[in-house]
Amino acid sequence: MRSRSLAVRLSLAVLFVLVGLAACAPAPLTVRVDEMTTHPLAAPLAPFDSCTVYTAREPAGARDHRQPCSTLEYPLFPPAGGPHYTVWANFVTYDAPVPWGFLVHSLEHGAIVLAYDPDIAEAALVRSTFEDIATAHGLDPVCRDEEWQNRIIVVPEPSLDWPIAVRAWEQVYDATCLDRASIEAFVAAHYADAPEDLCVPGTDLRSTGWCP
Repeated sequence: MRSRSLAVRLSLAVLFVLVGLAACAPAPLTVRVDEMTTHPLAAPLAPFDSCTVYTAREPAGARDHRQPCSTLEYPLFPPAGGPHYTVWANFVTYDAPVPWGFLVHSLEHGAIVLAYDPDIAEAALVRSTFEDIATAHGLDPVCRDEEWQNRIIVVPEPSLDWPIAVRAWEQVYDATCLDRASIEAFVAAHYADAPEDLCVPGTDLRSTGWCP
């Protein structure tokens, strides 16, 4: 009996050690799949010397809600999913960056985020083209407020590695050029394709600051 009791205690000790190691282990990094790179004929945006469009699927993993303005760490930026704030950003055009915790929640509701680097020389052209794309997409019958014609967000983001970054839920589009055809194709393919197909007003903290 003593030997069996000792074996049980040893087994429990090993189990506790394994559980402790699992708890301390770092979370696995987000991995993109279905990666594709193309080179449309559009002119590159400075300082790039060629037009490259990169697309991929980025599995979201967790999609839990966090307190607004709490610290969120996304292994890949800008994110196409993952943990996010309890409230989402309204579906409009913004003049200043919006914390991605709000934007990711918008993605979860089926939004498309059209982000651009405001420091590039062609930033005004990119922004106006993004606004045209949003308008051309047309009315969304799911939206419940006439102020929001659809779930497309235009936003500047100075921390981009690419001059253009378009995001849908679990879907990535990065480009060194303004190729409207491929952007519109991405929007058409992934619009409203998210875990929560909702279009209700979120939050807009432009007047007070998102996270003062």
